[in-house]
Amino acid sequence: MSPTHFPDARAGGWRTFLALWGSQSVSQIGSYVAWFALNVYVAQTLYPDPAQKAPLALALGAFAIAATLGAVLLAPVAGSVADRTPRRRVMLVCDVLSGLLTLGLFVLMTAMVVPFWLLFAFVVVTQALSIFHEAALESSYAMIVPEEQLTRANGMMQTTRQFGSLLAPTLATLLIGVPALLGHGPAAGGWLAHLNSGVPFALLVDGASFLIAAAFLARLPIPSPPPAEDHGGAAANLKADTRLGWTYLLRRPPLLHLLFLAAALNFATAAIPVYQTLLTTFTLEPDRTARGLSFAATLAIIQTVTSAGMFLGGLAISTWGGLKRRRVLGILLPSLLSGAGLVLMGLSGNVYLTAAAFALAVFVMPITNAHSAGIWQRQVPRELQGRVFAVRRMVARFTVPLGMAFVSGLSTTLPPGPVIAALGVLVIVISGLQLLNPTVQRVEDKAYLEALAAARGEGPSAARGKEADSTAGTG
Repeated sequence: MSPTHFPDARAGGWRTFLALWGSQSVSQIGSYVAWFALNVYVAQTLYPDPAQKAPLALALGAFAIAATLGAVLLAPVAGSVADRTPRRRVMLVCDVLSGLLTLGLFVLMTAMVVPFWLLFAFVVVTQALSIFHEAALESSYAMIVPEEQLTRANGMMQTTRQFGSLLAPTLATLLIGVPALLGHGPAAGGWLAHLNSGVPFALLVDGASFLIAAAFLARLPIPSPPPAEDHGGAAANLKADTRLGWTYLLRRPPLLHLLFLAAALNFATAAIPVYQTLLTTFTLEPDRTARGLSFAATLAIIQTVTSAGMFLGGLAISTWGGLKRRRVLGILLPSLLSGAGLVLMGLSGNVYLTAAAFALAVFVMPITNAHSAGIWQRQVPRELQGRVFAVRRMVARFTVPLGMAFVSGLSTTLPPGPVIAALGVLVIVISGLQLLNPTVQRVEDKAYLEALAAARGEGPSAARGKEADSTAGTG
């Protein structure tokens, strides 16, 4: 269904999106700062003793697992809610609740040492709210932005994420150092005198950023498609909605092929932070020693160049706006380059060449992601995007922990370089096969997609027709 069929669709157009992007960018950067600060709090306040390495590793791992696993498990629920509830309301509730919870933790930290179990509960709840917020936000782009601007819009969001990851450590470090900067004791004044860390100030910034985003959101005209119909209660709706998302994709092979490509890319690139450490420790040791570089200096060079590469990639796609025709090439060609970067970083023994390979591999990621998101937002009917995108997120992100486990496991017995290079070859092969696949080349042909769906038993008006039918199945 075309977005023009919805009343008030794209109300405010590009100006509305810019206001949404700006306010949500403030919130995203605040969240990156808070996430960095929480990890510092766990390491320096809860488990500062060198003998506490094991509980520290378990605590940090628990945070990462909560974020990754939550995104997979909650995706169907979040997608269903995004299609059954006004999307602005979903985002607004998530922003307000996240802001209040973060400010509540700020107050607690100024009064006591917060135990790990409470921090973990905070991470679980706020990450869950983030997943619901993401589902509503991603499915709102096509309701606001003209189709020709969707790639640029997604690129701008990618740039915000990279900028936030670059800025967060510096900003968080400054905030954490506030008590030391002002001095301890009575001269510091009141409750500030007993603070050994400024982590609460990072939470204060994050909580305020959520409420700022909510204030802007409350005034933005963000239309939603007609809500999905209810059929037998929340449990039945969730089961039907999940089946509907899968059915929609299974009947449109070009989109399914793109999904599998994304899953393969995530599998190969999810462990890039792990690659940095492994290569610095083993593969690059002779070269960095010859250059007089310490382990820390070498790792810092690689991480800085990698972050800069990803940020520049986001900036490039935001400025360029992406391909206007045959946008699928904006996914496949950068994927080939990303695979080449993985091969080069795996085979290189030179510090600076390896850093350049990391930069190449990640530079193209925002370009790939922006073109991919733009295609999905154009091809999937607006009223189905929450549920279909939920399946997309579930499959694509499920391979992230698998990729990390795969690389970490093999690297215990094999040199990490060849393992990484092999994953790069895998990406090149899969991307090359999809580049030669005529089905994938027609992923932007809506008439072709609907013809495929019709041939598999689904009419062109499947958006709602299958929804009612799916509740009757045993599935």
